[in-house]
Amino acid sequence: MVSILFFLATLVASAFADGYTCANIMRNPTQNLSEPYYYPETWRENMEPTKYAPNQICNWQINVPEGLYATVIFYKKTDSESGIKCTYPNGEQVYIEDNDQNPYKFTYPRFQIDLQVGDKQGEFSFKVVWSEYPDGRSMYIGLDGVHSIASVPTSYYTTVTAVNQVMLVGFSVPDVPLALLRQSAIYEGGYTNGTYLGNLVNARSGQIYSTSNKLGVYTFGLEKFINQTVFMVLDSRAAGDIVQYTGTNCPTDPNKSCGIFLNSQKNVSAVATISRQPDYLTLPKGFANSITLKIYGETMEESNLFATINSNYQSMFPLRVTNSLKIYHSDTGLLTVPVAKNADAAKWNSVFDGRYIIVRSFDFNRQSYAQDTTETFVTDPNNQMYFKFNVKYLDTNGPTTLDVNVYKNGVAVFTATYTATNPPLPFPNGILGDKMEVNYQTYGNYTQGFQVDILTTKNGDASPSSQSPVSTPSTVTMSPSTLTTKIITSTKSDSPTTFPTLAPGASTTIGTGATRGTTQRYESTTKSGINKFSLTTLAIVGFVMLV
Repeated sequence: MVSILFFLATLVASAFADGYTCANIMRNPTQNLSEPYYYPETWRENMEPTKYAPNQICNWQINVPEGLYATVIFYKKTDSESGIKCTYPNGEQVYIEDNDQNPYKFTYPRFQIDLQVGDKQGEFSFKVVWSEYPDGRSMYIGLDGVHSIASVPTSYYTTVTAVNQVMLVGFSVPDVPLALLRQSAIYEGGYTNGTYLGNLVNARSGQIYSTSNKLGVYTFGLEKFINQTVFMVLDSRAAGDIVQYTGTNCPTDPNKSCGIFLNSQKNVSAVATISRQPDYLTLPKGFANSITLKIYGETMEESNLFATINSNYQSMFPLRVTNSLKIYHSDTGLLTVPVAKNADAAKWNSVFDGRYIIVRSFDFNRQSYAQDTTETFVTDPNNQMYFKFNVKYLDTNGPTTLDVNVYKNGVAVFTATYTATNPPLPFPNGILGDKMEVNYQTYGNYTQGFQVDILTTKNGDASPSSQSPVSTPSTVTMSPSTLTTKIITSTKSDSPTTFPTLAPGASTTIGTGATRGTTQRYESTTKSGINKFSLTTLAIVGFVMLV
């Protein structure tokens, strides 16, 4: 009798040491949704994962009825076993990492877990919780064919409608693990029971398109962990020729670097950044002659083209890129453009021989109360340069002024104040000095801002107009001898509009309380054409401005 008991105990111990053997299982939600489903059923999350037997294949098909979603946490300790995977409702199969307990979210109608292991033993357990979608408010976004709208995580159910297809662009989250973005779902048709299209992790690899003109997004409480832009939506037509479109957030840690990475080896690519601060770009380590980098503000329209950089790149950096939405577009090759923490880190205010500087107000080409700008540029100590400038665009309203001053050895050698009654005139000559100031003040008035192009040289035979890398609607190469000034007058129809707030923590307010007034704009033109910007008021907000 003792021998039989000893044999049975040895058999049980041996079976436990070999680990569990799984079978193909189909599982429905528990009747009481507050009760999780565990595998193995005797395992709990406060235990070590359970050992599995080697050399086996099995799967779990887990159903998710309409109106529910499933939260799954995997507990995996193996020698990087690659045969343990899960499959989303859209058929995408992903590898389950060791020691990654960030939750997965699965939607209607089902998901699958696969285990296919070799002769090495490991540990694997998981927990499934089915939940009803919580009651919540809905947010509806209507897209035109031009503008983009960005969002931070919210508790809203977001439905996006486009003229054509909806394109969703995912953003990096450098301050938190990327795995947190699994707590999101993107649906066809704008409803949680619509076809699952992917999540924000998928969107980091490439944009997600709706098959119709509607798309829905839900982020499952992600707002508790992330307060950065996580996605941007636009009509597919607004992307132009872009094939690969992603978004970048820079780390908040000042000790971590940031850059705009564009991989256009196979297709045209673009990267978007969104903030109420300028991007200060510094000289890339490598810039192939075949690359053309185009930078846009707010939209991909030619009127919003900030700069075109190619073989002129040595003179273009550092660069201060304005507007809330900055779009970096590359047609070929690989390019990484460093983004500095601030103006000082970029040496933005230091000039050198042959440097081309674009000075713009932040909300350029958009009615805004936030256009005031002050910039100072200085030479190296004991050096002097010719400062040549062109007032490319100037919008004055009320008492708005643009001051341009050049100093030499502390003494002003050139000073000008441009207003509605004193417009800028052609100034073909450079001014020798060691410091230049540009100061645009609106005194509380709304305007579409200004642009001044500056070229600094050791000699006086070059022109900022003839070397300008900026494309304008007329694309005319300007010469100081042919420059004229055109005055454009607009009234109430150009006043800023208050758009509805689209998400908590984000604002689209451009300005309120505008009264009827007259705005005068001065644009650099040539005898062969006028470089005109669109002056119509936007009918729809182009993006969410994060605050």
